Amino acid sequence: MAFRSLYVHWPFCIKRCNYCDFLSHTYSEVKELAAEYPQALQQEIRMYRAYAGELVSVYFGGGTPTVMPVEALVETLEFVRRVFVLADDAEITVECNPATADEDYLRCLHCAGFNRISLGAQSFQDAELRRLGRAHNAAAIEKAVRDARAAGFDNISLDLMYALPGQIMADLQYNLQAAFALQPEHISLYSLQLDNDSPWGRKYAKGLLAAADEDLEADMLIYAWQRLREQGYAQYEIANFAKKGQRDFRSRHNRMYWQREDYLGVGLGAASCLFLRRWQNSGSLEDYMHSLQRLHRPPVDEEELTMAQCMSEVMFMGLRQAAGVDIYPVIDRFRVDPLRFYANELPPLYAAGLLEYSEDAHSLRLTSKGMLLANQVFLAFIRDDIEDIQYRPPAPPEDIII
Repeated sequence: MAFRSLYVHWPFCIKRCNYCDFLSHTYSEVKELAAEYPQALQQEIRMYRAYAGELVSVYFGGGTPTVMPVEALVETLEFVRRVFVLADDAEITVECNPATADEDYLRCLHCAGFNRISLGAQSFQDAELRRLGRAHNAAAIEKAVRDARAAGFDNISLDLMYALPGQIMADLQYNLQAAFALQPEHISLYSLQLDNDSPWGRKYAKGLLAAADEDLEADMLIYAWQRLREQGYAQYEIANFAKKGQRDFRSRHNRMYWQREDYLGVGLGAASCLFLRRWQNSGSLEDYMHSLQRLHRPPVDEEELTMAQCMSEVMFMGLRQAAGVDIYPVIDRFRVDPLRFYANELPPLYAAGLLEYSEDAHSLRLTSKGMLLANQVFLAFIRDDIEDIQYRPPAPPEDIII
C-alpha cells in the first residue's frame, strides 16, 4: 500500500481571479518567499521517500506553476526523479495560464520530461475573461496552444467554464467551437461555483451577484456533452472528455483520485490520503516555509478515516466516472461489498432512474439523468450513523513509520 500519484502545489498566481478560492498568493507580493519555495518542496518530498511505489502520475498544479522561473519547475521535477522511481510511461502534467509561458519556456519543460499541459483557458471571449479576472485574452490561448505544439507537447488539455453570470447558450457554443478549432486532446468543463470564499462568492452571499439559472446550466451541460461526442471526444467523467484514438488521453491524475487510490500532495495547503489517513498541510506560507527550513514536517490537519468515510468517498468519487464504481477492486481493497454496504440506499436510486448496475461489468454507474443530478445522488452515500466503525488495513512494511 504505497502512493503512485504525486501532486506538487505551486501557490502563486499573477493575480487572483474573481471566482477563485484556491490557496494562492500574488507572485509579485511574495517574490522572496517564492524564490525559496522550491527548496522547501524538496525537503518535504524527501520526507516521503519510504511511502512511495512506482509513480505513474506527477502533477504540478496551483495556483499557476508557470508564473515561476522555468528553472524552479525543471529542478523540482529532476529532484522528484532522484527521490522516487517514475514509471517509463508516467504522466507528468503542468498547469499553465496562457499569459505566463512562451515557446522557449514550454520547450524547457518538455525537454525536462513534462509530457502533458493543462491550459486554463476558461473562455474564448475577451469580455468574459475580463469579468472572470483572468490575466490573458483569447488570442493568448491560441498562441499558448501553438507554442505548446511547437515545444513538443502532444497531450494538451483545455479548461472551460460555463454557467457564468449573464452567460447565455450562444456564449458556450462559441467557446466550444473555438476550443474545437485548436484540437486539444482533452477538455474539462467547470460550472461556476459561487458558494465559496472568492470575490464573486462574497458578492453572491450578499445578494450582489446572481447565479446562473439551474435549468440553463443543465441545458448547457447537455449541449456540451452532445457537441463533444460529435467532435470525437469520449466522456469518461461527468465533465471531462478525451479524444478517441489509439492513445489514452484521459487524465491519469484525476482518474486515480476518482478511483480512490492513495496519493501524496506536497506544498502549501496540499492534501494527501495514505494508509487510510488524510492530512492537509498548513495554509500559512510562512509556517510552511519555516517548518521545512528547520527540517520539520509542516503543520497539518490530520484525521484517521472511518469505514463510512471511505465508502462514501468510493461512491461519490467513483460515480463521477462514466464507467462508474468497479465493485471487485473495492471489495479487494476494503474488504467491503458496496452493494451490501448500501443495500438500503441503492433501491430508491434505481427506481428513480438515477443509478444502474451493470451485471456484465460488475459496476455501479450514474444514468444520464443521474449525471445531471449527481450531487443529490451523492448525498445518499453519506452514512453518519456508522462513523465510529474503523477499518484496519494490513500493517505497512516495517520501514514505513506512520
